[in-house]
Formats: sequence, structure tokens, C-alpha cells
Amino acid sequence: MSKRDKRPSHHRPVQPLTSPEESRVRVESLIASGNTRGALDLAKQFFKEARSTEAEALVIAAYEARIGEMLAQGLYDEATALAALVGERFPAHRHRIVPLVRQSKAIAAGDLRPLLAELAAAARPRRQEIEAILTRELRDPRLLADADALAADEPLRRAARAVCDLFAAVTSGPLPEGALAALDQVSRHSPLAPWKLLIRALDAYYRRADGVALANLDAIPPHAAPARLVPVLRHLIGEPGALDQRSPAVGALIKAVSGGRTLLRQHLLRLGRALEARDPGTAVAAVERIMPLFDFEPVPVKRIFTATVLQHWYRLNLNLTPLVEALRRDRRDLDWQRETQRLIALTLERAGAWEEALLFWDGYLTAATRAGTLPAAGRAPARVLLHMAELFPAEREAVLDRFCVASEEDLEALIRAGELPEYLDRGRLLARARRVDPDPRVFQALVAHWATRDPRLAEAEAEAWRQARPRDLEPLLHLVRATERRGAHRRALDLLDRAEAINRVHPEVRQSRFRLLLASAERRIREGRFALALADLDRLEKEPVATSGDTSAYLGAVRSVATRRNGDGAAAVRLHEELASRLGNGTMLALILSSVAESFGLEPPDAPGPASPAETVQALARSGDLFRALDRPLAVPPALLARVEHDLSGASPADLHSLCVGGLYMGRPALTYAASGEGLASDGPLLHRFLLARGRALAAAASRRERDRAVLCLRAARELAGRARDMDAVRDASSAIDALARPHETAPWPLRVPVADTEPLATEEIARLITAERARRQVPTFTAEKARRKRQRAPRRPQRDLFDDFFAFLKKNR
Repeated sequence: MSKRDKRPSHHRPVQPLTSPEESRVRVESLIASGNTRGALDLAKQFFKEARSTEAEALVIAAYEARIGEMLAQGLYDEATALAALVGERFPAHRHRIVPLVRQSKAIAAGDLRPLLAELAAAARPRRQEIEAILTRELRDPRLLADADALAADEPLRRAARAVCDLFAAVTSGPLPEGALAALDQVSRHSPLAPWKLLIRALDAYYRRADGVALANLDAIPPHAAPARLVPVLRHLIGEPGALDQRSPAVGALIKAVSGGRTLLRQHLLRLGRALEARDPGTAVAAVERIMPLFDFEPVPVKRIFTATVLQHWYRLNLNLTPLVEALRRDRRDLDWQRETQRLIALTLERAGAWEEALLFWDGYLTAATRAGTLPAAGRAPARVLLHMAELFPAEREAVLDRFCVASEEDLEALIRAGELPEYLDRGRLLARARRVDPDPRVFQALVAHWATRDPRLAEAEAEAWRQARPRDLEPLLHLVRATERRGAHRRALDLLDRAEAINRVHPEVRQSRFRLLLASAERRIREGRFALALADLDRLEKEPVATSGDTSAYLGAVRSVATRRNGDGAAAVRLHEELASRLGNGTMLALILSSVAESFGLEPPDAPGPASPAETVQALARSGDLFRALDRPLAVPPALLARVEHDLSGASPADLHSLCVGGLYMGRPALTYAASGEGLASDGPLLHRFLLARGRALAAAASRRERDRAVLCLRAARELAGRARDMDAVRDASSAIDALARPHETAPWPLRVPVADTEPLATEEIARLITAERARRQVPTFTAEKARRKRQRAPRRPQRDLFDDFFAFLKKNR
């Protein structure tokens, strides 16, 4: 015997037959029990052995039962194919099998006319066949009750009308005494007999007679149309495992029958009252009763409820442990266990408890990865790790204060010693994200993280980014800036060539070449290589940026220094004359020449004679814009600053705005305050910008009252900027408000921005504020920010009890 013949068969063998009578009895028994597949196998075996008329009739009956079961399951295509096969094998019975499929499709579509027309004149055998079809296919008794093909006094139609009336009544409320007597006219062989049993089961269910209900359900044939409701009623009665598939339709039916929405509403009201009374015991009991009612609700509904109750619970500062246990009542639903962890993490991060949120995010990521819900590598886990990294406070001091350490090195030492978990190190989180998915967003976060901590590590991450994704422009731009800061201008220019090969028109790429050539020329002047510096300046003058605005004036001043130091004093004088003619403002020329000279450690030229206030204001405004754009220091004599702050009359709004920005850039808030006051004197498109500058200037004031004024000005500026679609100003105002909300060395009082004050200001409030600020010309006292004192190492304060509860909960989930 071959190996193929020795393999075990997974098909259950059919028991050998002994006699035709036994075969008929066994096939009919299998059909009655709903095992049409087994009945067909047995009938085919009998027909194969006997080849008699009786065996053929038996196999046709089995085929008919099998096709009927397939039709009851809605498998019309499969039933049609099987009926065609039977018609080919048994042509004499085609008239019996093929119409079966056609009639079933018609009944499913609600068309009973052909079948009922035949029923009226059919002989008894055919009538029984039609009634069997109706028993199996009739899904709505109203089709019989309203059928015009039957006479009004036809017993079947009268019975269907009674079934319809009682079915509507039993599903609407309790039946009156004796109402079920109307079903006595339905015989047990009628196509309506399964509906009769279903109505009795429903009535018994609502009367709490579970035994009677189950007895009626057991009597419903499995192939009858009402049999689809049997598992639902068994589930409602409480039989375990009676409902295998919870489809949306089944869920909606169960909610409608059991009154789930009504119960849910009652328990939600009870939960709301318990939370108002701060009664956690009653609230937890309500949650325990609510959670099972969500079994047939869409998952988002359950998720929203959980997130809402967690938020209220945390806001009331109640013990979360019993609530979490109530939310996790179904221990078998591991997906919901992980989802609960995620919802708790979201609740904590929204409440500002970033450290506790990181604990639960780490637990969720570990559990989801272990269960296979999240892959071990790829975008999904990297997104979670990036989100965890974003939860850290923007101020590093806040992280250090939270753990009472003096530096990040001390924090790293605690993590290495095992006293703190690794997820409390933002750099480690980002490194994990890079390992699971080297995505540009991950590299960008890593470079930004190390840029303010360890520039060399930031440069290494940017280089790794460039190696992993050679066509990305961002790592090249970072490397250009990093090498420029180190003074490696040749290396920076080489990197810039690669960036230009990727995107030549990128704004930073276009500006970087000018910036690098200028830095190279200035460095060569300091090194005494004046000829090379002049060559760099020649190349600079070919750049488009060199001819925009007043940039050429700065380049002319640098060229005059290089020319004079190269021994050509006459050419330097001619350059000064050309610059004076080009600028048309002697004060501005003096500011540029003196600032450039001081940057090279040279004596500044002689100061020009007195100029008009308008010329002085314009010179300072234009010079400030120029040097700020080039990121170069502007040396302004104190006397000139004092004159400008004292007399700003006649200055244009553009110059006033430049002075506002320049004052903040130079660390001169008094100049910003004076210029913003002059700008607020009249309405115009820059009104919100002047309010923003006034608020930022007042933020540096020494008194608490002036800083409260700053908050109002910034809120008004943000509102007006939003109306003007100036999103840069909106972001600047929001950042300034956030900065004021943090404790400050010079103003360590608590935050004075109540939650209600974060709402938009009304137009009338803004108008009153502008009027008040126009009248306030007296410059407040400004205090320079003190250097941060070195943090003294203090003993670590104990973690909050809430954190301990969370950690215990997380350990139980792992």
C-alpha cells in the first residue's frame, strides 16, 4: 500500500447499510435533525449500492433537503449550481428540483403569487412540498396575510393574519390573558408553525418563564426561517455560548429587545450623580453595570465613554484603581485591556501628568508589540515612540526639577543605575524610534533633540540621516549650518553643492551660499588674507541676494575694510563715497561702517554731524533690518538710541515696526515700547503687530502689573492677527503667552492667565485696551534676566501615590 493510501482521512466514514428500510429511516432522521450533508452522503451510498427506484427517490429527497438548507442560508448561487447538477444526473426529477431554487428566490424577493396560485389547486403531495418551501423560506408572515392569490377565508391566510397580529403585539408589550388562543388555528404541520412557536417563546421570555421559552425554541425546526432568531433569544435568556457571531443586526436586535439603551441611560444618570457627589463607590458600581451594555455598541462609543469617565475621574482627583478594575472587567478581552491602557495614557497627558502618561504609553507599546497588535518594527511603533518623546516639557529645566537632579548627566546616571525607567530619557526614546523605523520625522526629532544638548551628536545623526536617505534635503542643510559654525566653510560649501543638486530653488539653499561666502570673506579678513577675501566678495556680488535691499551696503563696508587693509586707502575712500551716494543717509552709513569696523576689532570712523530726527529713525530702522537679516551685531551708540526713543514723531509705520523688532533683537525693550506706542497712535494694517510688540516688551518688565498688561496685549494681538490671517503673528503671540505662563527668575509669581482669559477677546475689549495703551507713554522699568543659579542636588521627593497605583496596575498587565 502506498503512503498516499495510508494517510488518514478527515472525512467521517459512512456506516455500512444493512437494508433499504434502515437506509430510509436513517436518511430521514438526518434530514429531520438538520444534518443534510450527512443525509445526502448516506443516500448517495445507498443509491450506489442499490440502484433502485426507492433508492433514487431517497437520494432526490436528500438533494432536495440539502438544496433547501443552502437556500435558507442565502447561498443561492451554490444551490442553483447543485440543482442544475441534480437535473443533469436525474432528468426525470428536474421539474421537482429546479423550480425549488426559482421559487425560493421569488419568496426571498417577496413574490409569493406563483407559489400560492399553485397551492390553491395542488394535490396533497404537491401541497406538502409547497408548504415545506414556505416553512423554510417565509421570512415575513405578512406576505401570506396580504396575498391576494389566496381567498380571504382561506385557513392559511386567516392563520397568517393572526400570526402577524400576535407577533406585532408580543414584540410591543405584554400580551393579555388568553391572547395566544388565536394561534390554535395554526396546526403543527402548517408553514406558520415555527412562527407560532417563536411567538410563544417571546411571550414566555417576557413573562420570565425561561423553561417554557426554551421548550418552544427547541421545537422550532433548524431549517425554518424563524430559526435565525433562536440563538438571539437563547442569549437573552442567559444560555452561555448560544450566540457565536455578534453581527450589527444581531446587536441592534438584542438592544431593542433587552432595552439596552434605556438601561444605559439610567446608569449614566446614576454615574453622573455619583460623580457630582464625589461618591466613588456608587460611581464604580455604575461603571460595572454600564460596561456590559457596550458589548453590542460600536467600539468608538465604548472608547469615548471610557475616555470621558477617566477624564472626569482624574479631574476630581479620585482613586483610579477601582475604576480601572471596573473598566477591565472582561479579562478575556486582551484587546480591550490594551485599549484601556492607551486611553489612560491619553487622559493623563491631557491632564498634564506627562510622567505618568509615559508609564502607560510604555506599557501599552510593550503589550501591543508582544500580542502582535503592533509590529516590532515599522511606522506604527515609531509613531508611538515619537508621541512619547513629544510629551516631555519643552523646558529641560522642568524635567530636571521633576526628578530633583542638577543636570541631564545626573538623570542619565539614575537611569543607568535602574532607579528610573529608560523611557524617561527622551534621547533613548528617539533612538528606539530610529531603530524600528528610520523615518525622516524620527531623524528630524533626533537632530533637533541633540542640537541644543550636544551639537556633535546632532551632526552625527544628521550624517546618518543623509546616509540613509541621500535625497533628503534637511540633513544636508543641518550639516551646512553645523560645519559653518565650526568655521569649516570649504566643507560647508561642498555640502551646499550637494544640496543644490537636490533642490536649487529652496529658500535656505539659495541664502546659504551667500551666507557661507560672506562668512568666508570675513574670516579671511581676520586671518589677514585680504586678496582671498576680495575674491570671495567678488563672487558674492554675483549672487542675487547681494543686490536686494541694503545688503550691497554691508558688502561695500566689508570690501572697504579689506581694500584698506590690503593697502589701497584711496579705493576705500571711493567706496565710502559710493555708499553714501547709494544710501542717501549719512547716519545709516556711519552705523554700518562702525558696526563692521568693530566686528573686525578696528577703530570706527568719525561720527557724522547731527541729523534730523526722521533721518535718525530711518537709519536705525533700516540698519536694524539689515544686520538682523544677516545675523550680524549692530553697534548703536547709546546717545543715538536715546534720541530715537525720545522723538519718534513723523516715522512711517514700516520704520516703527522695524524699530519694534530691532529693539527686541538688540535686547532694548524700551525702544520696542516707545516704537509700539507711536505705532498704536493710529489705526492701520500693522495694528496687531504693534500690540504684539507692546506685549513682548511688557513681558520683560519688572512689575507684576506690567506683565499682566503684557498678557492682555498679546491676547488682543493674537485675536486681531487671526482676523487678518497673519498666522506668524498668531504663533508669536501664543508663544509669548506660553512663556509668560512659566515661572521666571525675575518674576517667580504664579501664572496670571486664568483659563477663562484664554478665550478670544471681544471687539469692544480690544478697542478699550488699545485706547488705554495709547495713553500710556511712560516707559516702565525693565529688568535684565538673571543668570540661572546652579541647581543644588536635593533628595528625591517620593512619587505620588497615583503613580504607584499605576505602576502596580501595569505590572499586573504584563
